[in-house]
Amino acid sequence: MTMTSEPSQTQAELFYPSNCSDDDRADRTRNSMLWAAYGDALGFISELTDEKGLKRRTHGAPLDRLMNWTRRVGGKGGVNVELPAGCWSDDTQLRMAVSRSIGNHGFDVETLARIELPVWPSYGLGGGRASKAAAKNLSGSGALWYANTFRGWCDAGGNGAAMRIQPHVWASPDLDGGYLIDVITDSVCTHGHPRAIVGACFHASVLAHCIRTGIAPNLDECAETAANLGNALSLIQNHQNLSTVWIGLWERETGKHFQEEWQATVVELCDTIHHAAAAVNTKSSLTEAYRAVSDSLGLTDKRQQGSGILTTVAASALAALSPGPLEGISAAANAIGSDTDTIATMAGALLGACDAASQPPEEPLDSPYLLSEAGRLTAISQGHKVDNHQYPDTLTWTAPQTQADALVTDDHQLAVEGLGPVKELDADLFWSPRKDFAWQWVQTDFGQSLLIKRRPEVRFRKAGNTLTPPPAPQSPSQHSQPAKTSKEMPCLPSNAPLDRGLDIDAAVKHAKEDIADNARLGYTIRRAARDGTINDLVAVVASLRDDLRR
Repeated sequence: MTMTSEPSQTQAELFYPSNCSDDDRADRTRNSMLWAAYGDALGFISELTDEKGLKRRTHGAPLDRLMNWTRRVGGKGGVNVELPAGCWSDDTQLRMAVSRSIGNHGFDVETLARIELPVWPSYGLGGGRASKAAAKNLSGSGALWYANTFRGWCDAGGNGAAMRIQPHVWASPDLDGGYLIDVITDSVCTHGHPRAIVGACFHASVLAHCIRTGIAPNLDECAETAANLGNALSLIQNHQNLSTVWIGLWERETGKHFQEEWQATVVELCDTIHHAAAAVNTKSSLTEAYRAVSDSLGLTDKRQQGSGILTTVAASALAALSPGPLEGISAAANAIGSDTDTIATMAGALLGACDAASQPPEEPLDSPYLLSEAGRLTAISQGHKVDNHQYPDTLTWTAPQTQADALVTDDHQLAVEGLGPVKELDADLFWSPRKDFAWQWVQTDFGQSLLIKRRPEVRFRKAGNTLTPPPAPQSPSQHSQPAKTSKEMPCLPSNAPLDRGLDIDAAVKHAKEDIADNARLGYTIRRAARDGTINDLVAVVASLRDDLRR
């Protein structure tokens, strides 16, 4: 199978130091994106195998380049499929899901939680237990991203959050922590243990340092960054949904105080960095130094192999020690028994953002799409208008209830629910032993290749899952316009199109003019749910609560 793959001067001085011009940032983001995918693709080959298994996958060749290889997909009832050179795993798949959920108005956590995550298992190549369980739970109609209480959610402390959060940094106009609340809300969708969330915040902060300066921080600087994450707790405590609902659920489930566990996890992170620094002090070569880090941190211990703390520190240590991204990625990918693809992809994101990085020697799969998203996120960081990805209206969206239900037919064309039309890359299907399911290579119209699970006869697209145009980008001047009066916000019948955009004060005024009018009230709630954030919706309902109870 063949696959192809300007802010004002004042703003610039505020957000970027002198060694990070707009052009620098664009280059660093592009290379960070490409090297992250490259590290994922190289480390994917050696993931979850031993020396003998790796030789079988590479046909005895050294693991120093991208190559075709065969992997079993679909678990015990799945099939063996040859993956093309440069094929990424779930790490980059979920990273791109996060990227698509970022637009002109920032990060839409509802899009990620309600659409992207439930659809991902249908084409996922790998994935941790927590991410899979969280995605399954989010497919339910009443699931909330800040109350995703699947079995074991409080103990989910792996690196499934940290591996995907780079787009928040790439798109952030503020590289001095402005991305952290988005990293936290993203992480909470799938992981509940502070180890996962703190690890994600740490990796994001190290990446921001690399993009801001063009240089990877040394381990002493990493320790300073880690210590400052104690202050990030205030972002959770000041967030309306996290401070009330999520922390409340967490503390009832665990019987512990979240604040104490957060601070203890920050101490654990700092101690882990000091252990890594002590391990490399006497080592001369990168291979020896990384082996010492691995031994010191216990990266091959299956009980903690995918830890959200240990793996992020390992990636940062590689970034601090490596002369370039290829050397660091190769060291991670060849460390058999560790979480090779995730450490390699995080190290690639860090090292790729440094000025010493050139482009990878080979293209990872779907490089044109990766570069397109890197350019889009860079434009967002610089305040430019971009084309947002189209999604179904979350008011009418129905998530696929099984992995095989995501590939559908829509107006005589194949499509993936939530992602849109796809074309066949290979007409051949990889059938399960009982011929009840198959896997097929397709490509989305935005350029991502998917090996997706399907039924022998695909079903029709679910009613209500049609993609809708995204809200039109708003310029800063539009945000400063006076609020609309209630007369400018007419009460429309339920089947009429809604204007885009949301002004909370105007919405509340409109509803209160006749609080007993169900059509008026329904219009207001629907508008808030569709065009606002979950916080906006809560604010509207809270403002109307007393009037409704009279």
